Amino acid sequence: MDNALFSSILRELITARGMSRKWLTGEAGTTEATISRYIAGKNQSEINIVVRIAKALRVSVDYLCGLTDSPTPKESLGAEFHLLMRCYDCSDSHDKKTLWTILER
Repeated sequence: MDNALFSSILRELITARGMSRKWLTGEAGTTEATISRYIAGKNQSEINIVVRIAKALRVSVDYLCGLTDSPTPKESLGAEFHLLMRCYDCSDSHDKKTLWTILER
């Protein structure tokens, strides 16, 4: 993971969501100094190791950390998969049952 990218994304999220660094430190269980160094790009987050492990194993970081049951990173599933999922989510129970019948063949 690119340290500058992490820093930029973190800064943008804090600003866009109107959060304070103090609030984030409390929620993340860290210090304001640590958050400030991450935002400034002065510290490399320990997540870099987790990211490299996830890439090596070809799983998402969310899966590796137990935040999802799906080992496949969502972006690797493709646009067609996401379209199918959206259509399935919008279907009524009868249509979902029909789709499963077709898929089970």
